[in-house]
Amino acid sequence: MTRERIFGSDVPFMEWCRGNKSLPAWSSNCGWVQTDCDTFIHRYLTAVDGISSRELQPMMELEVKTRGADLTPSQRDTYRKKHATIQPSLKWQGQSLRNFGVSILRMSGTSPANSAWMKWCRFKAGQGFETVEKDITEEQLVLLLRFELHPDTLDANPFRRHHKTSRIFETKRMPLGFDADREIVKRS
Repeated sequence: MTRERIFGSDVPFMEWCRGNKSLPAWSSNCGWVQTDCDTFIHRYLTAVDGISSRELQPMMELEVKTRGADLTPSQRDTYRKKHATIQPSLKWQGQSLRNFGVSILRMSGTSPANSAWMKWCRFKAGQGFETVEKDITEEQLVLLLRFELHPDTLDANPFRRHHKTSRIFETKRMPLGFDADREIVKRS
């Protein structure tokens, strides 16, 4: 059997799993962990910038901890391994998918509206099971959920083009009397 829930109740399937003696949290030949997914976020509408439309769709899994709770050691182990094995970017049916992996939201209350504090937690890149926690506001949380802040750095605009180019055409009168177009390319 696995550990019972601290708050709330399980969905019937998970309650059945927790009570099943054939699915032990630890035994001499089996160690089994069950972790539900609190929410999976996917921004499916296309991001647009000054150049054109971009078929870019970000997504991430979010584990929410209320009442000041933190990940249990078994959850930390499972989520870190899941986070480490996610393919961060993928082209699929003409779209660019960007998977930010697993994020953890810790808060003092049961929702952002009744919490005195909130912490945004991410796993350190390539460093065991440690997480980096940052204090955030409700406004920052909304921007994180909209993928307008980068989940690791909290920097704005995580999808800006790093090598944005613009093309301007200039028409110039040549010494022999004809007009010639010249393309000017500007790179940022």
